[in-house]
Amino acid sequence: RRGRRGRRGRRGRRGEGGGAMEDGAKRQRKADAGRDNSRKRKKETPDELEKRVNALESENLQLRLQLKVGKETVQRDAQEKSEITVQLDEMIQRQASDSELQTVLETYVKKFSDYGAVRTDSIRRHMEQLERLLLPTQVTKMCMWSLHQEDEFYESTSEQNMGTGGKNSIWGIVMNEIGASEEQKEKIKEHRNDARLMAKDLRFTLRECDDLKRRMERKNQALGEEMKELQKILTPAQLAKFILWVNKNPASMAMLDKLWSPIDELSKERTPGRVLPGESSTSTAP
Repeated sequence: RRGRRGRRGRRGRRGEGGGAMEDGAKRQRKADAGRDNSRKRKKETPDELEKRVNALESENLQLRLQLKVGKETVQRDAQEKSEITVQLDEMIQRQASDSELQTVLETYVKKFSDYGAVRTDSIRRHMEQLERLLLPTQVTKMCMWSLHQEDEFYESTSEQNMGTGGKNSIWGIVMNEIGASEEQKEKIKEHRNDARLMAKDLRFTLRECDDLKRRMERKNQALGEEMKELQKILTPAQLAKFILWVNKNPASMAMLDKLWSPIDELSKERTPGRVLPGESSTSTAP
């Protein structure tokens, strides 16, 4: 009995020793892998690092712009606008140079003007999102495609391809998969005309959305060019004083908002023959 216990004890000790060796080997492999990764990182050139930094900064900017929605955005923009106007006021009081004023004015235009980079990019992103939301989902696409077919699609007995009827057609496969009865199939087919009208309306809506996007791009471009020409007439100090006057006279701006409303209502109806700046006379009217 003592002999058997001794043999078991020796085998156990050998097993424990083997496990310790395996653990040591694993740690060594991890350490080697860590050193290899460290060497790879050190081999990256300054240009590659700069590219990575630029890519991350661009991604960060896009994420920040995507978050610029809601009440917090309005409050933050109002705060930033207030800080810049205070800065302009202080610069006017101490008679800052034109170059100093121009730098701050360019920041103001970029962030808060209709045609500035921030607002232009925001419009572009929202229009892209709108286009994505207008597109039908996969389920809707399948429904509309199935109902947008000729009679042969549902009635043919041919099984050659998915564009014909029969048990092996896409129609037959789907109906068989969901276990649709003949009565249900007939009721589904009764909606074919409605599906055609919806598909037509969807195509029209997508064209209108694309047309709206192009109109806004032309509007911003034309407005930006026109405002630049007007700014050439005034000095940076005069431009700064104008911005300050607008921000310091909210009552006048409230009156202007009321005057703008009827103009906005009238603009909903396009004047026949009227062409917007930068727009071709052959453009499709909404």
